[in-house]
Amino acid sequence: MDYKLLKLNTARNSLRYIIRAFGIKEIYIPYYICPVIRSAVNKEKCKIIYYHIDRNFYPECKFPKNAFILYPDYFGVCSNIVDELSKKYENLIIDNAHSFYSKPKGIASFNSLRKFFSTVRNGSFLYTKKSLDIDITKDNFEYEPKILNFKDFCIIENKLDLEDIKYISDSTMEIFENINIEKEKQGRINKFNYWNKRLNGNLILKENEVPFSYPYFANNIQKADNLVKELESEGIFVFRYWNNMPDKFPEKILYTNLVSINLK
Repeated sequence: MDYKLLKLNTARNSLRYIIRAFGIKEIYIPYYICPVIRSAVNKEKCKIIYYHIDRNFYPECKFPKNAFILYPDYFGVCSNIVDELSKKYENLIIDNAHSFYSKPKGIASFNSLRKFFSTVRNGSFLYTKKSLDIDITKDNFEYEPKILNFKDFCIIENKLDLEDIKYISDSTMEIFENINIEKEKQGRINKFNYWNKRLNGNLILKENEVPFSYPYFANNIQKADNLVKELESEGIFVFRYWNNMPDKFPEKILYTNLVSINLK
């Protein structure tokens, strides 16, 4: 069955659309994921079954054969895991927020334009094998000024969280269509390779992988903290995901020791 492409206003609303289209009553999602994803599932009154991942981003459990499973392509470097899961589970859904250039897999996948392209503030391309026969309005999203700090980022996040499922706005598409996505693609690959060399890393991009960031895994917390200070002193933006993991969870080490280096 071919995929249908829908251009929606946000990634979280792409997931809400998938839940409705496939009539999903319960879904497996990882503990290690952006909180807005949990919020989107809860808005659809869909039951969440959580699963753990290990430090290499592999799920630490076997899923029921017919289960609906959400798996994120973490940092855009997990295509091998996506391929493996898509062969095992027929109801796999891929969160490609960190992997814009990936081809669709599973029953549906979705990305996030603003995660990859700094001039874009919203928008998500959803590839789905089922669609809904409902009326969807077009977003009239008004562009915010350039994000200057974390406070500005949070303001935009809160606004997006209030949005219902809509088609992408004309202004967002106009800006996106003026982006040289091939140039952006090569730029990310080049920067990834630069950081791999500078940090003496051993990460190798697989064919067709275009990373969101460079995920450097430090041997200890102190080394990670020192690297963050060094990079921030150079004006380089870093991410540390996600500080909502209980200390007893194996994923906590991904917050404390993993430094995600921006490739924009």
